[in-house]
Amino acid sequence: MGLVSIEEVSEAGAVGALRVANRADRPVLLVEGEVVLGMKQTRVLNLTILIPARSVLEVPVSCVESGRWRAVSEEATGKAAVNLAPSVRAAKTVTVARSMRTARGFASDQHAVWAGVDRVLDRHGAHAPSRSYADLAARNSFHLTTLASTVEPAPGQVGVIACIGGRVECVDVFEAPEVLAALWSGLVASYQAEAFMAEITTSKPLAARADTAARRWFRCIAAGNASVGPEIGLGAHLSVVAPGLEAVALLHAGRVVHLSAFPAHQAASPTPFAPPARRRS
Repeated sequence: MGLVSIEEVSEAGAVGALRVANRADRPVLLVEGEVVLGMKQTRVLNLTILIPARSVLEVPVSCVESGRWRAVSEEATGKAAVNLAPSVRAAKTVTVARSMRTARGFASDQHAVWAGVDRVLDRHGAHAPSRSYADLAARNSFHLTTLASTVEPAPGQVGVIACIGGRVECVDVFEAPEVLAALWSGLVASYQAEAFMAEITTSKPLAARADTAARRWFRCIAAGNASVGPEIGLGAHLSVVAPGLEAVALLHAGRVVHLSAFPAHQAASPTPFAPPARRRS
């Protein structure tokens, strides 16, 4: 409809930021993990942001195309058919959450994101001269989106606990069934991308014990320690640290707009510190 545009923050551009102009008379939701095409390089949104009506806002992003810094369009040309794979989202989102808590910012570990993208592209055998995550969808779009086209959300469903090989990979929960339905294809395709990397050859239903463990793990969020991050867009961004998981959430008007959570085994490694004796020497 031409009411929303995404472009570089300046002529020179900045890897970690894009400018969003919302000319509509209602807020627009940008979701963490969506991959934005065009401009100087392909980017992924660092966190879910609700852009206010009739406003211009700089949003934090990470690069998912390490081999290009050259404009192919003035504005974003759309989004990839496949959201960022959960393992790469984990590396990105957990470090963004830590940046929110410690530095009051929204920066990701860019090198961890690049390494994750390379791993996904290589495992899928994608031809990607500029190492763009978007090339994964270009090569395997139909293959990855087939499941999403054959499985629909259940009535009233607002979220997904995605498990691969009996182990939780990530969780996505939204405020309303309509939001999940609108984002369904890109999300499920990203889970497929992760599953193919895991080389799971059978699609057996989740065993009862694994199902119970996944639900128990998810409920741990309620017992976690939450902290409010810096303001950006509408609502408040929370980071949650709980036993075995880290999560981030956007809250607005008393509702959870989007919550994403990742197991501790996927979380980025803590920053290493040298022992005092070595630092003294």
